[in-house]
Amino acid sequence: MPLILLLTLSVFLTSGMAVAVDYPLTVTDSAGRSVTIEGPVEKIVVLNSDAAEAVSILGEVEKIVGSVDISYKAHYFTEFSRDWETVGTWKEFNYEKIADLGREEDGEMGAGMLVICYASKAAEVDENLAPFEEIEVLGLDLYKPENLEEEMALLGEVLDRESEAEAYNLWVGEKKASVVEAVSGLGRPRVYVEGGSASDLGALWTYGQGSAPSEMIALAGGENVIAADEANPKVEWETVLALMPEVIIKVPAAINQLGWTNTTEMEAFVGEIESRPGADSTPAAEDGRVYVIFRDITLGTGAVVGLTYWAEMIHPEAELDPEGVYREYLEMRGLKYPEENFFVYPAI
Repeated sequence: MPLILLLTLSVFLTSGMAVAVDYPLTVTDSAGRSVTIEGPVEKIVVLNSDAAEAVSILGEVEKIVGSVDISYKAHYFTEFSRDWETVGTWKEFNYEKIADLGREEDGEMGAGMLVICYASKAAEVDENLAPFEEIEVLGLDLYKPENLEEEMALLGEVLDRESEAEAYNLWVGEKKASVVEAVSGLGRPRVYVEGGSASDLGALWTYGQGSAPSEMIALAGGENVIAADEANPKVEWETVLALMPEVIIKVPAAINQLGWTNTTEMEAFVGEIESRPGADSTPAAEDGRVYVIFRDITLGTGAVVGLTYWAEMIHPEAELDPEGVYREYLEMRGLKYPEENFFVYPAI
C-alpha cells in the first residue's frame, strides 16, 4: 500500500472518520486576512511553486488551471503543468488572465475559484482581483518551517483534504523527531551554509540567525557560525575563515531537473570552495566535509528531506536514511525516485 494511503489510514484510525467541510468556511490566512470560501474549490491558480507543491501533496493538482512561470520546477509537474495557463512571473501577475480562467463558457464568472499566493502578496492580489466576483485569494507561504504544518492544515481544510494534510503533517513530525533523536548528545559542530552559485569572495550569500536554514542546522545538531540577525546576509570569505567551520554546505541555485545526472557540476562547487585562499586551514576542508546539496530538498514541503540529509552531513555517525525519506516524499507527489541521479556530494 502506498505511503500516503498508509498515513491517511493511520489518521482515520486515530481521529475517526473525516468530516466534510461545511461551507461557507471562514479562515484566517498567513497575511492575517479573514477569507471566506463560499463553496467547494473547483479551480486553483497558484502564484508560486510552493503553493503548487502543497496542492499536489494534498491530491488536488488536477484542479490547478493556471500558474506563474515555474518552468524551473517543471520536473515535479510534467504530467499536469503542460495544461496550465501561465499567468505571469514570480513578481508580476496578469490579473485579467487569472480572471479569464474563472469564467464559464457564457463569459460569466463561475463559482469555486481559488488563487493562492505568498502572504506578502495577498493584499495586492486581492485588490487587483476584487473587480472580479467569485475569486477568493488565500495568502500562504508554504515554505517556512516554523508555520508550514499549520498552513498545510489550513489549506487542507479549505480544499476539503483535511485527512491528507494531517497525514502529511504526521509524516513531517515523525521525520523531524527521528532526526532530533539521532543527533541527541552528539555535540554541535560549527556549520557554514552558502547559497547561490556565485562565488564573489567579498559578498558570499549565506543564512543568518532565524532563517529557515539556520533553524534546520540547529535541528540537525549543528551550530550556525553566522551570527547575523538578517535572513540572507552577505559575508566575506575572510570572515568565514575566521569562524573555522567544521562543516561547509553549498546550496546552489535551482536547476531544472530532479537532482544532478552526474557529479561533474557538484565536484566543481566543492572544488571551488576548497581552492579558496586559506580554505585548507578549516576543519571542514581538512576532514573532507565540504558538501553540495540539491536546493529543492532544503525548502518548502520537502524541507524535512533536506533536514535529514543535513543531519547526516553534520553527524555522519547518526543512524538516518535520507534517501528513504526522499523516496517517501516523492511518492507523496506521485513521482518515482530517480535511481541514477545525485542529490548530495560527496556521498554520505
